[in-house]
Amino acid sequence: MPIVGIDNLPISKELEKASLPQKCVMFFGQEGAGMSAEAVEVCTEVLAIRQYGSTRSMNASAAGAIAMFAWAQQHRPVE
Repeated sequence: MPIVGIDNLPISKELEKASLPQKCVMFFGQEGAGMSAEAVEVCTEVLAIRQYGSTRSMNASAAGAIAMFAWAQQHRPVE
């Protein structure tokens, strides 16, 4: 199963423009420290949540909610 890292690293692509796999694991780094080099290595891709201003990172639960919402926008059943 693909592992999608969520962290704002130089190699990250924009979450808002990404096509997320229907079945995947999302991997979030620690608040402040982010993802380790080993964690980045196991990821199929690493995505970043676009932020405005001088914020380096955001709360991990907020990042999780945003990433899961982005996934749901692409894969939720159409009613």
